[in-house]
Amino acid sequence: MGRLLGLLIVVVITTVAAWITAFVMRRRIRKAIGSEPTETELTSIATWMRVTEEEERKQQQGPIGP
Repeated sequence: MGRLLGLLIVVVITTVAAWITAFVMRRRIRKAIGSEPTETELTSIATWMRVTEEEERKQQQGPIGP
């Protein structure tokens, strides 16, 4: 019984962690490219390259002024 409960806890924690990760990744894509990502875009290397380039571009611009 203890092993089953432990397994259930691991499954719940893993599911919640995966959901949170997907939420954060969708937010990064939406912020970088300005559109709601599809399931295909979440796994597309081309999309993640665009996201990385956009984040680097915004970081290089930095704040205006000294």
